[in-house]
Amino acid sequence: MDWFTRHRSPVPVAWNVTMVLASVATALCCARKIWADITVFDDDEFWLTAGLLLAIPVAVWLVSVIVAGLRYVGWWRLGLLVPALLAITVALAEHSVPGRIGWLMTRSDMNQAAAACDALESGRSVRGYNGETIGLYKFHHIESEPGKECEFYLSRHYPGVRSGFIYLPNGKDLVSDIDNKYVRLDNSWYYLRG
Repeated sequence: MDWFTRHRSPVPVAWNVTMVLASVATALCCARKIWADITVFDDDEFWLTAGLLLAIPVAVWLVSVIVAGLRYVGWWRLGLLVPALLAITVALAEHSVPGRIGWLMTRSDMNQAAAACDALESGRSVRGYNGETIGLYKFHHIESEPGKECEFYLSRHYPGVRSGFIYLPNGKDLVSDIDNKYVRLDNSWYYLRG
């Protein structure tokens, strides 16, 4: 053992409690971000809110880790929990895992709504679905387009950010551009963020 290791003490209980509280607060913020993605597929705008919510627990964690690194032995066991939670949340959100889970939970309801949309003439809004919830999603409105295509616009952030789902029964490919991001969900469904 070197001199530095010999002169460091074990982690005190107060430090452990601080790290557990910072980890729980971080886990709650991460869970809220994941739930936001589940209910709107891809909620990029919640990152700002999540960042603000995480500022205090991450600051407490950072100060605690710096102090522990200088004074205590074995601090890293609890000290790595906060960055692990953040890394897992970012990885899940980046690969749209929560959004795809929400989609799988709501897919049958969305297929039923698309069938009702198919029966309309193009250019009309679907009656009965305006401002309604379908599965996990709350929609502002749904529009029927030519070729039995349907556009389901989420009410969150509407009209500033036009996001939602597009049903294309002909299996046409949509390509993302500067204005719109498309995520293919299956042969007939896309997620749209405009």
